[in-house]
Amino acid sequence: MNIRRNLTKVLQISFYWPFLFLFRIFLNFKVERTDNLEKAGTSFILAVNHVSYLDPISVFIALPFRLKYIPLFYMASDFFYKLLFFYRFVGAIRARKGKDLELSSRPLIEKLDQGERIVIFPEGGLNRDVPITRRARRGISYVAAKSNKLIVPLKIESNLDGTVSVLGGSVIDLLTGRHWIKIVFGKPFKIDETIGKIPESLSELRKASDGVLKRIKMAK
Repeated sequence: MNIRRNLTKVLQISFYWPFLFLFRIFLNFKVERTDNLEKAGTSFILAVNHVSYLDPISVFIALPFRLKYIPLFYMASDFFYKLLFFYRFVGAIRARKGKDLELSSRPLIEKLDQGERIVIFPEGGLNRDVPITRRARRGISYVAAKSNKLIVPLKIESNLDGTVSVLGGSVIDLLTGRHWIKIVFGKPFKIDETIGKIPESLSELRKASDGVLKRIKMAK
């Protein structure tokens, strides 16, 4: 396991600057309020809205280049985890959709117990609507409740459409900088701040997860 973690760390360090350079040149990539991230320490949950297949990269390069933030682990869809073998070596953790919360969340909680950082997209899939309209899944609040870690809301705003998300969009659009991505870190919080207590029942978990989405939407 340490070998895979070290490999993930080396790969992410290697990818950071090239991707940051490309995103700033071709996607008008901007990041705001990284000061909020400093309040979360070194082990936390990044809760992010999902608007594009570029989001995992956007989230990673939005973090300041600090070894304390690397490696970063992501909950990835079962489809892409199986389809793209290299995913497991760049920080992806299989979502195990359809399994119970305890089973699907266990790998994420273990990472947090080990002092790592994880990324969860509470919507569970792409949502290109702005503002955020899709309801959140219960997993984010379950992981937060069991790990007792701070949640850092991270809002992604962009004008990327489906074509750009999947295939890179038209070359002309990319070269002329017509596309943009803006990322804003919100203030860290504990899951019990969403509903006034640590969620336990399925209904409480759902309500708390909706509260996480609201925090993402309010990040500024």
